[in-house]
Amino acid sequence: MPGTSPASDSTIIPILLTVNGRTGVTLYAPPWEDEDGEEWQGFLGDGAKILLYASTRELAQFIASGEENDLSDHPAYGQVLGSTPDDLRPDPEDHYDLDGVYEWASGDPDPVHISALANVVDMVAKIADCCDDGALRRLVEGTPAYAELVDEDITYQGRDGAKRWNELGDTIAETWERALGRVESWLRWEGDFDASDLTDGEDVWDRVGAQPIALMLRDGTYYTVRADIPASSNSDETEVGFLGADGRIAVFTEVADLARYCRTATDHPLQRLEWWGELADVDDDAAFAPTDDEVHDLRKPSAEAAELLRELADFCRLEGDTDVLDGPTIDKDDWNALVDEVRTCFDVE
Repeated sequence: MPGTSPASDSTIIPILLTVNGRTGVTLYAPPWEDEDGEEWQGFLGDGAKILLYASTRELAQFIASGEENDLSDHPAYGQVLGSTPDDLRPDPEDHYDLDGVYEWASGDPDPVHISALANVVDMVAKIADCCDDGALRRLVEGTPAYAELVDEDITYQGRDGAKRWNELGDTIAETWERALGRVESWLRWEGDFDASDLTDGEDVWDRVGAQPIALMLRDGTYYTVRADIPASSNSDETEVGFLGADGRIAVFTEVADLARYCRTATDHPLQRLEWWGELADVDDDAAFAPTDDEVHDLRKPSAEAAELLRELADFCRLEGDTDVLDGPTIDKDDWNALVDEVRTCFDVE
């Protein structure tokens, strides 16, 4: 859905929107200028509503169908037509969690919370502009507390800053439900969101399709993440992946460091997972701690740990003989030699 706005480079980016418990992926075109010199910005839409898909695979299928949409005439849309699901995976900074506003506003005015709030309010203003929703535009642009929030020069430090922060919290408590309702009215949810939403008893790792693991070695315990990842963007086959790249495994001696890496690092194969980017919004470091059944003791041979040791060796592309793990019993010296070789592939972060 297009709307007028100042011009910038012509591009289209995938974004995630979380609204009223659902998260969907769509496309957003930052301000550009058309052939007649008119300035626009827009979202992937059907002429009436913004289209949100449950997965990048479903978004890619819609784009590949060639169906007309509100971005079809965008100068960069031709480049989007050949996009794979991997190409359409939003960067972590392009996730706009409208549901998270209450939690952020109730916390301290640290830079992370302020930036997250400002980005969400700014995106809601973009939706108001593109959908020509005057009521929503007045709510976010005409409310002083919201206008101040997106002003880069504003500060919430000191006595005056604390007063502004409290006023912002009061404004959110009074108006954000209305903003959510207006935004929701402009969204068309496409795909199987029941499959992608978290259910009772499900945590973020169930959704991501990965698990933090602990590796107990003779020289200490190391933390990393293991997952079955797509072998390629257009294949149903999977392969085992870990944090790291090029035959190296990123490991950590502290859960907090593992959490930081998962939230920010981009050069590792687990980013192929559909919902990996959601980890950037998990504030609690404890959520990155392995469960008891994901703590693996590699200090002595065991059938339970043998398969994981084989996966680690394969990921590191080691030339060591993993056949020693096949027997009904495993020689202790062979086991230790393979574990020591795997250990040489660890990058302790």
